[in-house]
This record gives sequence, C-alpha cells and structure tokens, in this order.
Amino acid sequence: MLNKQMKSLRSMSKLFTIAIFIVFLHGSTSAQTCDNPTPLCGEVETQTTEFSLSSFIGETIDSCLTGDQVSVLKFHTTYLNSDEGVDVSISGLECSDIELNIIVVEFSLLEPCNSSLYTAVSECVTTTQEVTFTTESLYTNTDYLILISYTTGIIELPCSFNIEVSGEPLSIEACCPTNIQYLESVDLEVLGGDGGLGYIWSPEEYVDNPSSYSVTATPPSTTSFEVTGFVEQCEYSDQVLIVVGTDVDVPNAFSPNGDNYNDSWKITGLPSYTRSLITLYDRWGQEVFRSIGYPIAWDGEMGGKDVPTGTYYYVIELNEPGVDLDPIVGNVAVIR
Repeated sequence: MLNKQMKSLRSMSKLFTIAIFIVFLHGSTSAQTCDNPTPLCGEVETQTTEFSLSSFIGETIDSCLTGDQVSVLKFHTTYLNSDEGVDVSISGLECSDIELNIIVVEFSLLEPCNSSLYTAVSECVTTTQEVTFTTESLYTNTDYLILISYTTGIIELPCSFNIEVSGEPLSIEACCPTNIQYLESVDLEVLGGDGGLGYIWSPEEYVDNPSSYSVTATPPSTTSFEVTGFVEQCEYSDQVLIVVGTDVDVPNAFSPNGDNYNDSWKITGLPSYTRSLITLYDRWGQEVFRSIGYPIAWDGEMGGKDVPTGTYYYVIELNEPGVDLDPIVGNVAVIR
C-alpha cells in the first residue's frame, strides 16, 4: 500500500518572513531617541531615524560605531525553536561611497540606549557596496537591534539602500505534510506564532477551527493549506500540502496464459497519478517494460514476445507535482 511505502512528504518551500526597508540617510538628527527604533516587519518603504552617537550612553560595541550618525532598526524573533541566525542583506546602495558600519546586537529592554549592555550577535561589517552576512544563532521571542553607523561629513551627500532580514528565526512552521484518502481527515498544527494573537488558516472551509494553532482538515482533493500567524506587529505565513489520493495496490503475481483470468498486471489506484512512470526489469537488470501513466496494464510481453516465467522487479515513480514521494519498489512473478 502506498501509505506503507512512502516516507513523509516534504512541505512546500517555507516562506520566511523578509523585512525589507528602503533606507534614506541624511545629515540631520531627530528628536526621536534610540529607545524607539524603526521596526523591521513586512515589506515596507520607510525613512529611518538617525540618532547622534551622543544619544547612547556607555561604551559602544567594539569600535564598530565609528561614524557621527547611527540608524537603529529593530526586529523580533518568533517562538519557533531554531539554532540558526538570520541573514542581513544590504543592496541597492546609492551612497556616494559613504562607508557603512553594520552590527546586530541583543540589548536591554530596560535600557535600550545603554550600549555598554549590548551583546554583539554578528560581526561588525564595514561596506561601501552590497553585502550579506549571517548572525549567530538567536533566541526565540527576543528583540534585536541593527545598528548602522556612518559619517555624513560637512557636505550632506545622498545615500539610500535596501536592508533585508530573513531566516528561520523569522518564520513559523506548519506541520505536517501527509497523504490521506478521500473523505479522511488529518490533524495540522502551526509552531512559532503568538497563540494569544490567533491564526488564520485557509482555505478555511476545509478546517474545523481556522483561528486555532491546531486544526482538523478534511480536504476533498489535494490541497495546499496556508496558515498566517502573528508575533507583535509582524505577520508570518507557511504552507503545508495534503495529498488526497487513492492507495496504489501492486499485485505480486499474475498469469498471462490466455484464460482471461488474471492475464495482466492490474495496478489499482495508479490512474490517479497520471504522471507516474512504471519500469520493470528482469533479474539481469535489463528493462523489459516501461509506461507513463500506465494506461494499459502490462500483459507479460516484451517487444511482442512473451517474457519467460520468473520474477521481475519494478520501480514506480508517482511524480505527484509539488510533493516528494518515495518510489514504490518490489517484485512481481510472471506465472504461465
């Protein structure tokens, strides 16, 4: 049976939340302070606030913040357990060779401007061009700052760039992809969001409680379910694929002797997989039969001639779009 021969399906590519900002730098400071940094969340175009270095108390992290201005951005990790960091990417620089110093830090929520309490979770990156770097592994449900230091000089020069933050710590996970039969149900759940803020499952008509972290799904056909969760002001999405199909039942013997009884190798359930590839080999590894979709059952012939009585070995690749199923392998006896 298919369910006994397949391994767990792989979920569709995870949609990591990517925070994208277009940053415009200028020489003036703002009355806003570093205890209210620009949040990185979703895909938004914004103008960051620049703070004078004098806005910080204590010593700065290493010697990274060497410019006279600092832009401060914040992101918040989800509740998903992960031993990975996030990728920080700077692209689209139009900065007239202004040198940027970039570092990611963990900070004190009680004293967000006290840089002596910062803990660096990335290297200090100095760049005048596009760059991507990865932080150390991050804690769940935790705020982090991205500090971007630069020197404006006496003459203000235009400077803009895109900053993106992405990775598993900024994601949720829908679990678990599987295969079920028609009218069967399956339990799904999502990890990583804030349960107090609820969830949104879609298509909602196929789940029993579309706002819960755990749902029972009864799709009428193969369906990709999307779930959206929330952490603070950010929203995250992931997908999970449920394949609804007939079990593939492969006979282990047939007798093509012309008596109109069990004369062909009839595989039930295979017509549901129109892209399937069926290949048969003899004991020497020579291919004796091949079919795509299996529209006509094998009658025990090769090139118009009967194959000898014996055992033959098959590989059935279901080739279901969007999922990764193990091939079904086994042997069939031809009895005359």
